[in-house]
Amino acid sequence: MILHSVLDVTKKLGLSSVEATVYTNLLALGANPVSTIAKKSGVNRSGCYGTLEKLFGNGYVQKIRRNGLIYYRATPLSNLLNRLKDQRSELDEKINKFSGAVQMFEKVFQESKNRANVVFYEGVDGVKNIMEDTLNMSSKLMRAYASMGELEELLPNYFLNYYRRRVYRQIHVKAIYPVDELSFRNKLHDAEELRQTRLIPKEFDFHLDILIYDHKIAITSLKEKFGVLIENTEMAEAHRKIFDFIWDGAKHYDEMVTTMMKQQYQTHPEFAAIMRKKNLLR
Repeated sequence: MILHSVLDVTKKLGLSSVEATVYTNLLALGANPVSTIAKKSGVNRSGCYGTLEKLFGNGYVQKIRRNGLIYYRATPLSNLLNRLKDQRSELDEKINKFSGAVQMFEKVFQESKNRANVVFYEGVDGVKNIMEDTLNMSSKLMRAYASMGELEELLPNYFLNYYRRRVYRQIHVKAIYPVDELSFRNKLHDAEELRQTRLIPKEFDFHLDILIYDHKIAITSLKEKFGVLIENTEMAEAHRKIFDFIWDGAKHYDEMVTTMMKQQYQTHPEFAAIMRKKNLLR
């Protein structure tokens, strides 16, 4: 019973089944030559010799020379216990050092995260790079303030595929657009494109595309074709609050102008078909 318990413990120390069996039998036998240990352990002589040499190399077995023969004996269990205690002390020391390193790294990372990281993008490809970056966001709500007409003109044939990929990633959007025909057309597709849109007066078209997502703010000049991507938690949070304030204030105007545009376009074949499909016309 005791030997079975020792056998289980030695396996937990990382010994193979054969190594544990040889070591446990050696504890009961005392010092003996390979032949005796092999017979007792049910292992062939050459295999037993290789196992004993490996155990010797790892400190589980000791060698004794008697009358020109080599005898093996098991290292006392108390020695193994002391070795495990030493290993635990070394592990505790490593854990403490690593814990300190982790805390230091997290502090440096947090300080770095709170500092603004600014990247500039130029040209049409630069603007597209900013749009592509929004698809890598970890949170699932993006806020957007944009001139749809200028965006479509700058990146023709881009947004249909972009919307599909954004929907696939389950990234929802709150969007504020200066009112025009294209923004109204976009609003009609809000449900399938995981978007909520609010329209604002045309005079608030600043010719900019402003995106707020995660800890980032992307501001693109649509006329000049350049953008800046700012990574800073505090700045992103401030812009989120400003956006939400505008969003809440735009509710009444959006309802009013949407109703007017539905009435205006209900005789237009294309818009009428879309609105009927979405039950926006009676």
